[in-house]
Amino acid sequence: MSNNPINSKELLSGLSFCVIDLETTGGNHNKDKIIEIGMVKISQCRLSDTKSFLINPEMPIPEFIQKLTNISQDKVKDAATIEEVIDEVLEFIGDDIIVAHNTSFDVPFLNSVLKRLQKPKLENNVICTNVMTKHLMPEILNSNLNYMSRLFNIDHSKAHRAYDDALATAKLLLIYLDIFADKGIKKINQLYYPRNKFELDRVHLDNSFSNEQVTDYIAKIESSTLLTIKGERGLILAVLPLEAPGEELGIVKDILNELDWKIITIKLIKPMIEGIFQFNNHYFKYPVEVKNKISDYLYKRYGLPEEQRIKLEKLDFVLSHHLISDQVIVHSFLHLNTNTKFLFKIPAQKKKLHQFLIGQINRFENNQKGQKKHLIHQELVGLVESFLAYSNKENAHLMLSRKYVKEDKEGVLKTIENFVSQDKNNSNFPTKHL
Repeated sequence: MSNNPINSKELLSGLSFCVIDLETTGGNHNKDKIIEIGMVKISQCRLSDTKSFLINPEMPIPEFIQKLTNISQDKVKDAATIEEVIDEVLEFIGDDIIVAHNTSFDVPFLNSVLKRLQKPKLENNVICTNVMTKHLMPEILNSNLNYMSRLFNIDHSKAHRAYDDALATAKLLLIYLDIFADKGIKKINQLYYPRNKFELDRVHLDNSFSNEQVTDYIAKIESSTLLTIKGERGLILAVLPLEAPGEELGIVKDILNELDWKIITIKLIKPMIEGIFQFNNHYFKYPVEVKNKISDYLYKRYGLPEEQRIKLEKLDFVLSHHLISDQVIVHSFLHLNTNTKFLFKIPAQKKKLHQFLIGQINRFENNQKGQKKHLIHQELVGLVESFLAYSNKENAHLMLSRKYVKEDKEGVLKTIENFVSQDKNNSNFPTKHL
């Protein structure tokens, strides 16, 4: 949310980028060779030019590289050598900011070629969209180009071909540039170090925004949201979880009018239980009247009779869908710390997840002597138990018992994978973001 998006757009429009991607015979730039170069220019925040080369490496291409890239020895036998095209490559790059999805590979590899050819190394500024992704989405576990293309609906049908990878990276960069503009980038160096300001799941509003402006902004959010309201010196005055922000503006207005706030962080959350946990984490920091008002509101919205609640002592593990597709949050109720969450990407990390569950069970049985522990304030136990029962619908959570985890590993793995595959991703994050 920016007060000055036009100036930010003008700042970015004045920059020129050259997105590059290399396919090589291997990962060692001292002995491996380039077999393909793809380049895409961006100027005025638009794709402006492209160039690509197949390169004869003058050495055998390993079979796994041929399968990965679909570049056979036969395809490059009549191609130019790197010596024959390097000047054209350098001319195309010019003084542009070099962009790649893994600059720690592409730029050193290209500089190694230049060194071997006794040419000056590249002195251009460099941006890595992979690193940028991790700043914009701090909780993402996999930021490879294939996955990012899927998350942002970028056509990327020929992965591991230099031109197609460069084009997908360029389209990803253009999406990010739009985000930087919308979030009010003021300095070019913020592109290189986009920390604590441009995350896609949150915005920070200072008190130059009126309560009405804040409420209007919240009204447009369609996903579960957490408001963290701070006063002088960053003191937390309130934490307010909202399941359906547009329907809960009454409590938002009440709390904002109650407080002399300095900054508000609005953060998308999934699952909603994360918001309840965050409210719990700072429970005794809030002004008493605010604490009681939020607590009463949450109990009124989610509270259930005791016989309908899911008792904490009956829970072992609760898995929930994360905001980012294919990621799952695991909470161990054997030793529940609401300040900590454990993230896994499924299916890639399903075995690692199972090992984590077994480790938690061993700790519970050996160190804790079968005694469950949790860091939930007594005043909020009923709220957590009620909310878990309330939200245990539409595949919101997966609850696993210690017995099942220990006795049927394959069954657990299939259950977890099936649970994750059923996520509807109603938030459409990160395509839709703050």
